[in-house]
Amino acid sequence: MQENFAPSLPLPRELQELPTILAQPWLTLEGGDPLLEGPAFDRKGNLFVTRPTHGEIVRIAPDGKTETVFSRPGFMFNGAAFHRDGRLFAGCLSGELVILDTESGEYTAPKPSFEGMPLSINDLVFDNEGRLFVTDYKGIYGCPMGGVYCLSAEGEILCKTAGGLVSPNGVSLSPDKSTLWVSETKQNTVLSISLGPDGMTPDFITGVTCAYHSVGCAGPDSNKVDAAGNLYQCIMGQGRIVVLNRVGVPVANVLLEGRDEGFGLLSANLAFKPSTKEGYVTAGGRGGAQIFRFEGLAEGLRLYSHS
Repeated sequence: MQENFAPSLPLPRELQELPTILAQPWLTLEGGDPLLEGPAFDRKGNLFVTRPTHGEIVRIAPDGKTETVFSRPGFMFNGAAFHRDGRLFAGCLSGELVILDTESGEYTAPKPSFEGMPLSINDLVFDNEGRLFVTDYKGIYGCPMGGVYCLSAEGEILCKTAGGLVSPNGVSLSPDKSTLWVSETKQNTVLSISLGPDGMTPDFITGVTCAYHSVGCAGPDSNKVDAAGNLYQCIMGQGRIVVLNRVGVPVANVLLEGRDEGFGLLSANLAFKPSTKEGYVTAGGRGGAQIFRFEGLAEGLRLYSHS
């Protein structure tokens, strides 16, 4: 933890007195793509990231060696998550849900649709049953067309979890899988969705609530949860993460080193190295496509892929 870190990019007033964690540069990927997304660890300790504008999935070995394992121009990759059986699921804003065997390169790419409209998949997370929650990144302020859907491991839509949302982006589950956290980028909100007995649709009484509202033009992007239930919410365009506790109260800031000079401002997503407090943030901006590393408040949540 570092005290009195005062960036020239001002933090919202309610965050200025919180403890600050500094995320330091860990790796820069060559190739000209200004943004990285979709960080996810496999069981061998490899970190996979996506390059949205290139249509690529890159594997980063524990020693930092990189290898492009999948490339399809036109596939606008965003979030990614591993299934327990080792398959990588990567969502695309272009509509595809790529299901990839990272060793053989074999894949399928179903395009889930709801009532005749294809989803624009931004981020995704597995529950303990192997079902997949995905965000449908649609809608602007005044025209809420986005939603959250629950899919099978074959990419078939099981139900619509929530609709009428504005550009839903990040999605995470609480440690007990009772709460779904969803960020709305163009609405500047983070929603808390209490799930009912079926684990797929909102609870009738508590339902959907706004847990946090950010300020300014920087919108919340993807998020992840630690084992203590804290939510790490990336803020796009600011080179930072706001950490919310399990009820949505801000408790800490994660600031990317060099953000004052424009490095890492496109802070899009993060992943925790399994069984550690090490968080890895995918970002872009000045300095190119970068990954930053920081120490979280608790160990990362044990995901379905490693259970």
